[in-house]
Amino acid sequence: MSYDIRFGVKVEGMDGYIATIDEPEYSSPTYNLRDMFVACMGWEYKQGKWYNCDDVFPKIRHGQEELTLHPQKYKKYDAPNGWGAVSSAKECLDSLVAKIGEIVSGDGCWNEIPLGHLWIRW
Repeated sequence: MSYDIRFGVKVEGMDGYIATIDEPEYSSPTYNLRDMFVACMGWEYKQGKWYNCDDVFPKIRHGQEELTLHPQKYKKYDAPNGWGAVSSAKECLDSLVAKIGEIVSGDGCWNEIPLGHLWIRW
């Protein structure tokens, strides 16, 4: 099993409705990485819930930095079956940071979308 990470924006006039607009390159990391993600980001996210990127981008960046600078600290979370390791968790977070940067800067197919208007769902 794996996550289905998506980015979205709220649709004006439709309270609480978020339209999916994109996904990171690595959008389906294995559930086996959950404990590692929670530990490196310091964030107890819930699957299927939308989070405002303004609130969680610092957590994602923190996790990315942790896995880059201190990979040995997170080796204990590597899945025994080989499905989920520090390298794949880092690849996922790198992918999230890259896609958020692309969306908020207006690169690619999007006009600039302010970070506070962008949402992420795990």
